[in-house]
Amino acid sequence: MLRLPLFLGVLSALSSGLASDPKEALEKGTAWLLKGQNPDGGFGPFGDDKFLRLKNTSDVGITAFALHAIAKGLPQGKKASTPGLGRAVEFVLSRQQPDGGFYDPRDPTLQNYKTCVVLLALSAIDRVKHSEAISKAQEFIKKQQFTEEDGYKPDENLGYGGIGYGSKQRPDLSNTQFGVEALGESGLSGSDELWKKAVMFIARSRNAKSVDPILRDLKIGTTGDGGYRYAPDETRGPEEKLEDGTSVFSSYGSMTYAALKSLLYANVKKDDPMVQDAFAWISRYFSVQENPGMATKQNPRAGQQGLFYYYHTMAKALSIYGQTTIRDEKGIEHNWARELGEHLAGLQAQDGSWRNTSERWMEEIPVLATSYAIVALAECQAFLSRALIPVGGEPPLK
Repeated sequence: MLRLPLFLGVLSALSSGLASDPKEALEKGTAWLLKGQNPDGGFGPFGDDKFLRLKNTSDVGITAFALHAIAKGLPQGKKASTPGLGRAVEFVLSRQQPDGGFYDPRDPTLQNYKTCVVLLALSAIDRVKHSEAISKAQEFIKKQQFTEEDGYKPDENLGYGGIGYGSKQRPDLSNTQFGVEALGESGLSGSDELWKKAVMFIARSRNAKSVDPILRDLKIGTTGDGGYRYAPDETRGPEEKLEDGTSVFSSYGSMTYAALKSLLYANVKKDDPMVQDAFAWISRYFSVQENPGMATKQNPRAGQQGLFYYYHTMAKALSIYGQTTIRDEKGIEHNWARELGEHLAGLQAQDGSWRNTSERWMEEIPVLATSYAIVALAECQAFLSRALIPVGGEPPLK
């Protein structure tokens, strides 16, 4: 049976910068993003860059992540007066399609990701001003969920309730978490049926102690550790085939945080076993050094894959969960927001950017890694500020 590796990968050569204050790192990173804006108002690779599917135009998805980061990184009073922000908003709005999605029809890939992150950005900038575009995007995302309209049944199909890349590509927890967060942040009603259906998909992505009947029939087992994997029948970490043909898919950090965040957005109570299992797994393997559950003895560097996505998801999940400290399996207490913020500040390059040297999931693109880092830092700073203010009172005197 699979067991999570207990060693940590060594985080090396991710930054040429020196440790700095998280607040200063946030400001410096946001300024770096704005400074690199492309001629068309977008962000990221431009011209004939190898990462671009469309030459001489910014990618909608990378622009969306940068716009979301800038919206989180800028103080509220500076958003309206920042020309770069307005130009980026114009860029993404010009890419909204009749179906409500944000993408370029010449490059229809990753439609759900792109639409969700634009929706997050617009909601953070001005939900009232952009209400029409937001409403259309909400409907687009809702249509990406696999339901009875697609011939899916809750007791027969693993993918029921999940959301995929778009155009009804198979669902996964990563796309689902972005959909759930975007709909929650943009104000979708808590009574919408989407939430209950999404919870069913999330639950089947859990390594619970008991196996769901559909999973058992498909010879999919469980590690029983309470963490979450990429999909009911898939992981990005190690997997194992047992002698009887049962497949076991490991839990790992970014998806366990994704599940925790998504369950809370879907109004699942904190005392629910699904939430408690996720938080227990996160506490046991808490790390800012690696994406836990990815590394193996054969590939100890795998824990660096998707690291900034992991930081971004960690910060959002723990912020909404609301607990200041976490006790790991060694009994060590972690003030997660302070620890993660200081760690990210220490990884920042001298020019204000971040980059992952593990070239997977496009995090070697500085604009993308920097966007993830800024969102994580903004969540950390906001959480620490809230933690200083007693309910009904003023911040303590310093």
